[in-house]
Amino acid sequence: MKPPSMSTYARHETRVCLHHFRTNLRHAAKHPDDPDAIHDLRVSIRRLTQCFRIFHARAKKMRRRLHKIMEHCGAVRNCDIALELLAECGVPESPSSPKLQKSRERAAQALHRNLKKERRRRHRAADAAVHPFHHGLQIATRLPALAEDFFQTGDAAAAPDSSYQTLHRFRLRAKRFRYTLELFERFYGSEMATGAKALKGVQDHLGAINDCVTTIDLLPDDPSAVAAIQKRLDQRTRLFQSYWRNRFPPPKRAWWRQWLSQPRAAASARVKAA
Repeated sequence: MKPPSMSTYARHETRVCLHHFRTNLRHAAKHPDDPDAIHDLRVSIRRLTQCFRIFHARAKKMRRRLHKIMEHCGAVRNCDIALELLAECGVPESPSSPKLQKSRERAAQALHRNLKKERRRRHRAADAAVHPFHHGLQIATRLPALAEDFFQTGDAAAAPDSSYQTLHRFRLRAKRFRYTLELFERFYGSEMATGAKALKGVQDHLGAINDCVTTIDLLPDDPSAVAAIQKRLDQRTRLFQSYWRNRFPPPKRAWWRQWLSQPRAAASARVKAA
């Protein structure tokens, strides 16, 4: 059986991402106060956005709409994370807590309005984007190149003198790299599961660092809380640096280059022509 073209594969993956996005959008619109619903929506938006980046260079209008939803979701999540961190650091009765609660309520209301509005849309732009424009994508060269960029930016982020801006940029790169790999999971075997697990570890460490940085920005007039969270931030930064050194040292990177440069084209035969 002849494997489907990359165009067919792209249409299939786009439909899958769109389905997950619409499902999570409906759920979050019905349950705007559920942190898990917001989290699932954010993840589905990231995956759909990366799908558009890889397969649909002209889907800019839809990407802008997705970015707006992400901003509303992020405003709610930032307040939730800040309140959780204050409790973890032993300052749940911080004078900033009531302010964060009010900010969370306002952000949740704005999110709910935006999600209701988005649900009424017919997503014509998204449906049109099912027809991809990148017909000649070569994953055997594209993915190894993304891996090299990931290694270089990771080395810079894990350096002892790295800034939090550098860590933030690497966090975004790491997310895009992971979600890009997931788009081509059918082309790889067990190596994909092993690689995805290592990347998730990077994301978890970087996300924990970003939570601290974001929370500190939300507490400009609470020095005692900031000091407690700064201590947690320093700990999390050291944990990330240790994780990077252990999981992504130069000798282990050859493994990534090898399997990423050898996709199994026959695996895509499971995707039926749309």
